[in-house]
Amino acid sequence: MQARWLALFYAAYFGFVGLYSPFLGPYLTTLGHSLDVVALALGMMQLMRIVGPFAWGWLSDRTANRIRWIQVASLGGACVAVAVFTFERSAFALVMLVLLMNLFISGLVPMSDAHCMEMCKNDPGHYGRIRLFGSVGFVIAVLVFGAVASKFGYASYPVWACACLFLAYWASRQFQPAGLPPSTSSSIRHGLEAAPGWRVAARELLWSRGLARLWLASYFMVLAHGVFYGYFSLYLIEHGYAEASIGLLWAFGVVCEVLFFWFQSAFFHRLSLKQWMCWGYGVCAVRFAVTAMFPQYWPIMALAQSAHAITFAAHHTATIAWLKAALPFPLQVRGQAMYATIAYGLGGTSGTLLGRWAWGAFGPSSAFGLAALAGLLALWLGVHLRENVMPASVHPSAA
Repeated sequence: MQARWLALFYAAYFGFVGLYSPFLGPYLTTLGHSLDVVALALGMMQLMRIVGPFAWGWLSDRTANRIRWIQVASLGGACVAVAVFTFERSAFALVMLVLLMNLFISGLVPMSDAHCMEMCKNDPGHYGRIRLFGSVGFVIAVLVFGAVASKFGYASYPVWACACLFLAYWASRQFQPAGLPPSTSSSIRHGLEAAPGWRVAARELLWSRGLARLWLASYFMVLAHGVFYGYFSLYLIEHGYAEASIGLLWAFGVVCEVLFFWFQSAFFHRLSLKQWMCWGYGVCAVRFAVTAMFPQYWPIMALAQSAHAITFAAHHTATIAWLKAALPFPLQVRGQAMYATIAYGLGGTSGTLLGRWAWGAFGPSSAFGLAALAGLLALWLGVHLRENVMPASVHPSAA
């Protein structure tokens, strides 16, 4: 039963993301906001991914109550979303409230990933079967609201967006703590009595054996995908693709991702977590090199899109599981938060900015050449990761 509530939570949250990224901009333009205001509003999600996850992770680890903070963050995000659309015609109020909303929801993925992996008893295959519902929710939200907007316009957009966040909160209300053996519970309680403060936790997470390389590899991996998410559709338009073909290529990549999540339990154990991550880095380099060199061939673009199963699904699952196995309990959520901050916050933002620079300076293909180079750098770092990572022990200290 817990798996079903987690699946619903992921579907609802990523359904909101599917409404936010593609449709918030067009909705705000229908209200008469300038492109500068739209850009600021859309940029708040990336900005809060840099500063928000570690703060939520610290609260979660410090209090040993992930579920409470998942509920607080999802409810807070939903309530602020209502305020966003209540005061949406004031540019200043809109941007400030969107920033606050994203501050609330920025920690939901690392906290829920840590909880889900614990519920799955560190089984990456079981985790993948639950996590795939996030991709399903994203696709359903994009397709359904896209059809609604085409027929009826954007007037109902606030209802859909707020409903997704309230649904995520309702699902989180059904979460229950994972059952842990008495000996494990005792060691956890002992560790939390001396949970590390901000400075010690950050130092341990940044510089413990093997972790620094992982953070850099994850940064370059998501940088490459930042280029992809920001410019792939524009890149295809540059080469004469119709909107229908572009949509099919995006959908095909997500379908491959979902299928991998569903079936990964059958073969994920055949390679180590480090090997899966390295496969992800290597396939990333090849995928975007091919995208840069052969954009005019639709079948090759489809083959490149199928690699999303490895470059996102396999890499994400392996990284989450690697962190779960490597970190002591008092740093579990902060480790996932550090991953979200460095990879999806800094890496995703860097990919968007550097991709735009490369596109303007050297042409569209060079942006994806840059993404391929980032994949190679991630692979070099991944090869040098330790197979079995045991970070330095965490010692208590005041923050």
